Amino acid sequence: MTTGLSSVQITEKYLSFFRARNHLELMSSPLAVPGNSTSFIIAGMQPLLPYLRGEQLPPAPRLTALQRCLRTDDVDMVGTNDYKFSGFHMLGNWSIGNYGKHEVIEMALDLLLNVFGLDLGRLWVTVFTGDPRLHLGLDEEAVAGWLRVGFPPERIVPLGRDDNFWTTGGPGPSGPCSEIFVDRGPAYGCGSAECRPGCSCGRFFEIWNLVFMEYDLLADGSIVPLPQRNIDTGMGLERIAMVLQGTGSAFAIDLFQAARERLQMLAPGSDRLDKTREEHAYKVIVDHMRAVLMAVLAGVEPGRDGSRSVIRRLVRRAARQGRILGIDEQFLSSLLLPLAQAHGSLLTMEEHERVPTVERIVAREERMFARVLTSGLKFLLQLEPKADGQVAGEELFRLSAEKGFPADLAAEVLMERGLSVDWSGYQRSVEEHRRVSRLSAEKHFRRG
Repeated sequence: MTTGLSSVQITEKYLSFFRARNHLELMSSPLAVPGNSTSFIIAGMQPLLPYLRGEQLPPAPRLTALQRCLRTDDVDMVGTNDYKFSGFHMLGNWSIGNYGKHEVIEMALDLLLNVFGLDLGRLWVTVFTGDPRLHLGLDEEAVAGWLRVGFPPERIVPLGRDDNFWTTGGPGPSGPCSEIFVDRGPAYGCGSAECRPGCSCGRFFEIWNLVFMEYDLLADGSIVPLPQRNIDTGMGLERIAMVLQGTGSAFAIDLFQAARERLQMLAPGSDRLDKTREEHAYKVIVDHMRAVLMAVLAGVEPGRDGSRSVIRRLVRRAARQGRILGIDEQFLSSLLLPLAQAHGSLLTMEEHERVPTVERIVAREERMFARVLTSGLKFLLQLEPKADGQVAGEELFRLSAEKGFPADLAAEVLMERGLSVDWSGYQRSVEEHRRVSRLSAEKHFRRG
């Protein structure tokens, strides 16, 4: 069942649902926070860690928010499926030592069925099956919570630590979780009679993760109870919009339609380009430019160092995908206004007014890279690989050092031709360059 709800309407319905249940709505924290442990906010709960750890008192024991996030650690995955983004919005609700598993399960099912209008017959859930290394068994409390609200027992799937024990990626707050999936139907599946959540095919689509944050994961891999039991949930706005709008792809939801139409007008189209490759390029471009829009509005412009280099990389990757689509002119900045307009009230009025400034910044960055991109792609086409399909790392270093073409982007281009890079040779060139530079600096110092 599709509802036709816009992303803005989905957001408001989610937040108002939890406001009506005594949750304090928080403003989205800044996407880029100076001195933070990461360059950008990567999860909806990240700004709330001091509350979840019991280090600070929260403004209320029940909280809800829409948080902008930006993750680029696996940016290469963008475009390979229908739902992977670098920049995204995360809806969340939290209990700081207040309600528990039964209450959050009851509220989650109420929202999905009675507000968003999803069919119970399409929903599946997973629970933590336990792990002897953590001295934990099956999360029977979560199973009981789902049974208590009438969820069919045959659609409650126990999964292991990799799937259903949430951590921050290292020491810190952690706990078992229960993920909610939508069955997209056999057409998206692998055909196996045993197919269910946990299968690597695309049939079962996760829309919401309910984390029961009960433990502190220590550096030695053991766990101890947190001072208080918390609830931390995360629902990707783009994911739930894909389900409710019935698009089949999160890249086809309302937030991206206008930008995609603009991009299709710019791309000449060609029978020579494989449709899968074309679709990959469209996804990468609209994702990267939305992420760049969010970052520049947060005060992070493209540059050489730190978080600025992340944004520069996104611009350059998007520009290169434009060449694949046959777009030879500068075009990236023309996608920003359609993206901003489609996001409506998800951006503030002040942010909408700053879009022309973001356009100028992106146009300048793309213009700076245009000549490098042209000469770099030509250089890569002329490279001759070794018999084993490897390209000498020294050549990539020369391309980077002499022409300013990023080595990681060069490696992507070569990979699409079925080639790999001798990274050991690349590293040797880097170290030799540093050695020569150091000797030159020492010689200059002695002369001075």
